[in-house]
Amino acid sequence: MSQGLIDERALPTVTPTSGAVGDSATALKSSTTQVEHDAEAAQDSWSGIGAALSSPGATDALPQAMTGAVHTAGGLAKAASSVATALDAFAVDVAAIRKTRRSLAADIEELRNRVAASDSDDAVPAEYQADNDDLHARATRLRTRWSTAQDELDQAIRGQVGRTPQLFPPLSGNTLAPPFAMVDFAEASRAFGDAATLPLLTALAAQGPDALRKWAAAHPARAQRMLDHPPATGDVKAWWSGLGSAERDALVTGLSMVVGNLDGVRYADRGRANRHTLDTEFRKALADQIEMQGRVTRGGPLTPAERERYEALIERIEALQALALTLSASVSSAPRTIVSLTLGDPPLAAVAIGDLDIASNVTVTVPGMGNTVAESMRGWTGGAENLYTEQRKQAEILGADRNVATIAWMGYDTPQMPPSPEVLMSTKALDGAVRLSRFLTGVSGTRGWAAGDHLSVVAHSYGTTTATLAAAKTPVDNLTLLASAGIDDRVPDVHAVQVPAGHVWASQAKSDLIANIGRGVVEVPRPGFGGDQPLNTGNPLTSNRSLALQLWSTHARNPGDPDWGARTFSSNDEEIEGDVYGGSDGHSATPATKADINGVAVTDRGYLDAQTSSLYNTARTSLGYTPEGRAIP
Repeated sequence: MSQGLIDERALPTVTPTSGAVGDSATALKSSTTQVEHDAEAAQDSWSGIGAALSSPGATDALPQAMTGAVHTAGGLAKAASSVATALDAFAVDVAAIRKTRRSLAADIEELRNRVAASDSDDAVPAEYQADNDDLHARATRLRTRWSTAQDELDQAIRGQVGRTPQLFPPLSGNTLAPPFAMVDFAEASRAFGDAATLPLLTALAAQGPDALRKWAAAHPARAQRMLDHPPATGDVKAWWSGLGSAERDALVTGLSMVVGNLDGVRYADRGRANRHTLDTEFRKALADQIEMQGRVTRGGPLTPAERERYEALIERIEALQALALTLSASVSSAPRTIVSLTLGDPPLAAVAIGDLDIASNVTVTVPGMGNTVAESMRGWTGGAENLYTEQRKQAEILGADRNVATIAWMGYDTPQMPPSPEVLMSTKALDGAVRLSRFLTGVSGTRGWAAGDHLSVVAHSYGTTTATLAAAKTPVDNLTLLASAGIDDRVPDVHAVQVPAGHVWASQAKSDLIANIGRGVVEVPRPGFGGDQPLNTGNPLTSNRSLALQLWSTHARNPGDPDWGARTFSSNDEEIEGDVYGGSDGHSATPATKADINGVAVTDRGYLDAQTSSLYNTARTSLGYTPEGRAIP
């Protein structure tokens, strides 16, 4: 049955904005954390009162009276963290849905204008019936997607209400009670505490690094809050620039774990702080390892909890060793700096190549499955350096600014390699997208750039799943997707990312049989069929791949398919302007670079290895040019 001419009423009404939802998540986490801190501080203060007054019976009960408040505040913080995570995911959905809605609204308006200009008296002329039906179908899918996003958020909040009825108001029917209403009372306390932190650190820095170390040891929660809920980047930038060199030096060594990750601090100083953290934490980790090994040698077996701690300790040692070796390869023509370093489980880091404080274009490279700081940092940084070198070369050829920087960002917990099912799910990509968005926003704020300006992202494999989710919320100038393991349904097409039209690129080598497995399909090549991208249309006359096995995946979209809409370039053997460039021999990003690092023979080349067509093309697209060298408007 034919449908009436579509209008914008067929589209869902999406009132919230991604920014407002994201801000709510941040405020929720921040305020409830402060509630927890304030309850603990109150308990400590009451204990002090009891000791000072020394009135047995009357004052002994004071700290005990606060125990319930501390427990309740802790439960609130935990529940709020879960809700805030759901809000962050909902913010990504909102951004993508609003963008898709704008695109659909424009298409609807265009169709209605064409119908109005036609000579037909029919509500929907026959020649426009197919377009009208397609728009109705797309509108239905968008309404379903919007309903699903709201239902998922609703269930996440209801789940927390069910577990903590004393913290959140009850929910009835389909009405969502705002979970933040119960924590607004912390706003004044939080604002006062945050405003006081930077002046406090200035005063401590004037006393030297030891004063800062003692403060951090005595107030670990306050120091951690600087990382989890940092002051505004602009405030930090103004504060840091107003410090004297002696104060900055004291902060670099006395509070290195905070300074090394604090947006607004000069990246050169963050690098010095992270180098200090690397050296001091490596010595501590080795001492802990010797102590634990000594216990085993003396016949004292480790408990299960201690064995788990020991395994984490070994990974930390290996990560720190890898970072030390990564920095040891720094040369004056391509200087390396650790611009973020967190020693959690797993350790995470980012290494910049070039001068991040003055570069006119910054490219962040995002790795895929199976990458860790301990095992992959040297090779991934080598790939980022290959891109840095090629960008500078291409910039000179194209007459662009050669003052660039690249960042080997190992800033999220990547999924394990198959046969683990993690690579077929978006869970780690969603978490990674939040972290990547925060990192990109930090670069913009530290450099004083408008959101997205001068920033590019190059992602490989599962990193493309992560990067597109981040770019749906955080704008960048250029986005290049190599060997994509698939794009999540929350990013249904190229219009859902905040990247200028024509600046999103994708490429997969024809010899790469692994990338598509992440998208849920096992394919085999069809020799004799052309095209520079693997293509399976289902039509044997137009496909150069055939389906061997269908798998389940939450991120099945291929950015190189016309339906998704990225522009494509070749990652195969190519002759470019008379020079021969090798193609990627498989799915890996840097096999030749890793072989050089390890001093073994090179047998394969990957997407970010030197002298490959993919590196050449990626250098150009990440600078805002086509592979042919035309500036993209």
